Amino acid sequence: MKYSKKILTFVSAFAVSLGLFAVNANTTFAASNSKPADTSSTKVAKSTKSSSSKADGSKTNKKQKAGTQRVTGYAMMTKVAGNKNYKVWKSVSGGHVHTKVTDGITYRYNHIQSDQSVQTKKARYWRIYVDGRKVGYVNEKFFARNQIAVPKTVSLVRNDNYKFNTRDAISYATNYMGTVVDNSEVNVSKDSIACNKPKTYNVKYTYGDATATIKVTVRKSTKEGIASASGVTAQPGTNDYKPWKSHYGSSDNYISPTEFTPDNTRHTFNSGDLTLKTRFYQPVLLSVQDPGDDNINRVGHIPEGITVSDGWAYTSLLSHLNLLSGHVVGYDLNKLTNPFHAQDLLTMSQKKFTNYVKHIKVSPYIPIGHGQAMGSTKKYIYTLVNDHTLKESPDSEELVQIRKSDLQINKMWTIKTWVDDASNPRYFHNGVVVSDTDMYTVYHDIKNNCYEYWELTRKGDNWYPKLVGKTDGNFVSNGAPVQGFTYDPVNDNFYLAFNDLIFKISRKGAIKQTYQFNTNGREIEGLSVSNGRLYVNLAQRAELLESTKIK
Repeated sequence: MKYSKKILTFVSAFAVSLGLFAVNANTTFAASNSKPADTSSTKVAKSTKSSSSKADGSKTNKKQKAGTQRVTGYAMMTKVAGNKNYKVWKSVSGGHVHTKVTDGITYRYNHIQSDQSVQTKKARYWRIYVDGRKVGYVNEKFFARNQIAVPKTVSLVRNDNYKFNTRDAISYATNYMGTVVDNSEVNVSKDSIACNKPKTYNVKYTYGDATATIKVTVRKSTKEGIASASGVTAQPGTNDYKPWKSHYGSSDNYISPTEFTPDNTRHTFNSGDLTLKTRFYQPVLLSVQDPGDDNINRVGHIPEGITVSDGWAYTSLLSHLNLLSGHVVGYDLNKLTNPFHAQDLLTMSQKKFTNYVKHIKVSPYIPIGHGQAMGSTKKYIYTLVNDHTLKESPDSEELVQIRKSDLQINKMWTIKTWVDDASNPRYFHNGVVVSDTDMYTVYHDIKNNCYEYWELTRKGDNWYPKLVGKTDGNFVSNGAPVQGFTYDPVNDNFYLAFNDLIFKISRKGAIKQTYQFNTNGREIEGLSVSNGRLYVNLAQRAELLESTKIK
């Protein structure tokens, strides 16, 4: 994100409102048209006194000498917490901090923003917002400054049709104040890597004093990603179902991303032998609501995929539909047992808020893709980064491995699936990772009027595709897109969602059960199976549903 700003400096002759409390201070505002001020190039401006302040300046300066501070306002920016703990204070006035709120390390894995700094004689403090809520002030040393977070390795499948964007491997880059900068501002020794021949590159990333290096390897195999579609018989299917093609409704109290109040209705949806009940309403935003914010700052409001693992629900969020990068948010459902409280982050008490957000994690702004293609294992979350505008493309797709511990990129691969050669590709919009070496995907073969189910197995860093099942027909008659796909390894079934419809399908492609739910026009945005239950995420506002035991 390229920052442009103007600095306006003045000395107030009266008490200046400083965030949570009023103070007397020299104040500098860093103004920006639409983006956060570039704190990497910001220097605290020297004050210019007004004539009124000169009249009694000497007396005032003597009284305030011990408590001098300078306040600088900014457009909203994103910060990253470091590894060391610093206290969060309720206010800064007279050059001193007052009243401890909590330990900053409590917010280490949350989304932190700031729009104001306070320079005292001893330190610079930043007013911070956590998951969209103003909480207080923290020493600048709390932030991860001059850092670039990247994985150690990236492994790319050979593909003459594809170049890898090396900036996609960045979890975040920060300047000397701990402010996140746009990946485009990071200097990279090689902007992209052609994948037409095997080779290993050491790619260096630099921004200011921050540096990082990763090893990027184009794999050797010429057979990887080449598969056959013969030998698998399509199972009888259908074209009979007609869901609505796009959403037309919302939850009771959701009007738009800028106009909503908390929902308080527990839903129960029944169809056949499957019952879905409200488990967890998610916040619309986990960032400060600001119509001028950018994609790094904004967490939400469009849910894409969902994966549930070890009692945690992880969802991928986009801020705009034309993006392939966004945020992954994790909620510890073992601790967050009330389905409604996550909607009250801005209104609950400070103590309750601090205890509550310990059980929420927010990733940096990373590639997540547009389709419902997620999965999780013991240590990792996975996203298959697909472009929903590509249909029959020979492009490779990025598979991102994200650490559960801090929701940063741990490793990246690219994969491809071609039937015989690049002229007959399978570009996947939906998939689910079920182990660190196994993934299932679904592909709508429009030419042959069927759906295909693929298993991709990793050996070393190579991913090998195999067609495991087919279903004749299109399931639906109106071209509605797939809105969710997952796999139940215990009962060996796929689940496929189209808005208000869910199909249970055998591994070979036979339709075993069809479920249709009256969701009042709300789309399904992702499916997941965990602990013998099916999880369904609804949009507008995001509401996680949990099923009875599946079989």
